Amino acid sequence: PRHNSYASKSTVTLASQHPRLPFATTSTSMPVRNSSSSSSAYTSFARTTEPEQMTTIDRTTKPQENKSKTTMFSPDKSVITHRVVHTTHGGYTNGNRGIGHIFGIDEMPKVLQPKHGFSSVKNPNQVREDIDLETSKHSKKLAFKIRHVLTPEEADAVWRISDQVGYTDFLADYNTPPGMRQNVVMCFIDDGAFTDAVFQRIKDDLPQEIDGRKLVGLSRRWNAGKYVKGRQFTPHIDGDMTGHRLTEDKKGIRSYAGDKVHTKLSALFYLNDYKHDGLVGGGTKIFKGDHPDGSSQHYYEQQPEKGTAIFFRHGIPGSRLGNEGSVMHAGSINLGYTPKLMIRVDVLYEAEPEDNFERRRCSWMDFDD
Repeated sequence: PRHNSYASKSTVTLASQHPRLPFATTSTSMPVRNSSSSSSAYTSFARTTEPEQMTTIDRTTKPQENKSKTTMFSPDKSVITHRVVHTTHGGYTNGNRGIGHIFGIDEMPKVLQPKHGFSSVKNPNQVREDIDLETSKHSKKLAFKIRHVLTPEEADAVWRISDQVGYTDFLADYNTPPGMRQNVVMCFIDDGAFTDAVFQRIKDDLPQEIDGRKLVGLSRRWNAGKYVKGRQFTPHIDGDMTGHRLTEDKKGIRSYAGDKVHTKLSALFYLNDYKHDGLVGGGTKIFKGDHPDGSSQHYYEQQPEKGTAIFFRHGIPGSRLGNEGSVMHAGSINLGYTPKLMIRVDVLYEAEPEDNFERRRCSWMDFDD
């Protein structure tokens, strides 16, 4: 099949090593050349003696339209109600295109509900730390982390949503070359209460303007990812989006295109921890320097810290999608039997007047007619 125009054979570094690659996570990507690749509060993640078995998925048929509600109970006995709110094109980890779902979460776990005490106030030990990318003074590249955005209990509740709804190797609205994305994912949209409260916690630590465009908020779409032993995400740049939210009746989704906003930053939240949960490997590599194609051999590597989020600019440089400030990054191989758990959300800014969002969407999907 024809791949995204920014993908090349150089990006498929693991096809021969991993003939079965049914799993992955995030973005539109560009080619890479010469890139290197209190404890009681934490949940214990069970280890197994063998890597998780992968589910075979029939990609030849369109998923059934199932809009009925599914109700489950989280460990704190609160109800989690979800439904399919959108069926859309996307991609699998083997590079095939297909059709799959985005879920709406009508009732979040109680610990994540503002009405039950999820605070929009910045955590006392929350702190921003900038990442030195060793770029020229005129560079627009940007990366930083905010530690302790979520408490361990809150991080556990977030991953349980995706764990209970269920992971798949299909990622809605994105397509990557075979072998680049090697995780399983689940995409959901909340009613806004949780997302908006998270934004209130971090807004003072975010850039108030990027390229002269003012900070708006967070997209309400969350992309959860899970990496079992031996899985990684090879070097890439995240694509940008218009942002999404539920419709007023909560039966579908709408983009923020009419609101004249789009995303400029990726935010990756770590939902388990190398110190307390037994993770081995699985860090996030942020490539340094001014090289737009990731050719730098130097990188900063952030190890997963539960509740911490790492932020970086995205959009394909030199394309109608991107900017010269985009940051090449990679997810290192998970070397242990404890799965790495994370979730991505995008930061919204005012859009440039000339943005054409329908053209933008078609470009990053690059589907055949």
